[in-house]
Amino acid sequence: MTLRLRTAVSVLKPPAPAPASRPAASDGGEDAVVAVGETPDHEPDGQPAPTGHTRLVDLLVDQVPETAMRPDLVLLTYARPEASGFKTVASYLNLRTGGDAHSFALCGQDLGAPFSAMRVAGAYERTGQNSKSLLAILDCAPADAAEQLDGSPADSGVLLTFDTSPGPGTVDTVVSAGSVELAARLTELVPDSGRLLVVLGPGGDPGAVPAQGADLHRASSEGYGTGVWSALAQHWTQWESAYPVVVLCDTELSSDTSHLLVLRAAAE
Repeated sequence: MTLRLRTAVSVLKPPAPAPASRPAASDGGEDAVVAVGETPDHEPDGQPAPTGHTRLVDLLVDQVPETAMRPDLVLLTYARPEASGFKTVASYLNLRTGGDAHSFALCGQDLGAPFSAMRVAGAYERTGQNSKSLLAILDCAPADAAEQLDGSPADSGVLLTFDTSPGPGTVDTVVSAGSVELAARLTELVPDSGRLLVVLGPGGDPGAVPAQGADLHRASSEGYGTGVWSALAQHWTQWESAYPVVVLCDTELSSDTSHLLVLRAAAE
């Protein structure tokens, strides 16, 4: 059996949460009152608080159908930590989706974290430890994002669910390639019939996409680490019937390493 993509949802630039109704502090300092376990919805200066990984999880899980709940494996990845520091958001995601899964987070791998997570999910499936997996890919923009010109100021998140049922969207391979070998890797994926779709991240080289038998979709740079995955969530229903092979390709500029996830969409 192999993993098959079943559900893909995303969130980009979520609006600030509505202020919660809280009891007044005894000294009249209402801004200081926050329920145990919650986070403030605004900063001391009155500005909205950062979105945070926990709220991104809530916004994603609320879009997922009940049939995708209760996974055996829950994986959470991010390229950049949120400003409030370390939290066990993977455990929270597990709780929100059934509470019975093995769950953990992968970080410190930059854009490669979600691809590593897919390798882990595949390994779990091959050993018979899970038939339903869930992967959340989160990104919180840094506090000074509005002042930066790197094209990635938005909070964003993607949630994907996988099972082992037959059908389109099976995970074929997850590989990494250097710039020299990327073009050859992509050429090898061009199907005998139909066309290959390459979903290329903001740092990718369009020149590596085969000139024959392939189409290119450039992913948005609004969310760092979520671009190709957001594109998958937004367009998968169209792609799965139009392309035999879909490959997500995200490239780290710092190392010039490209990470590839290959999905077998429609029957070749």
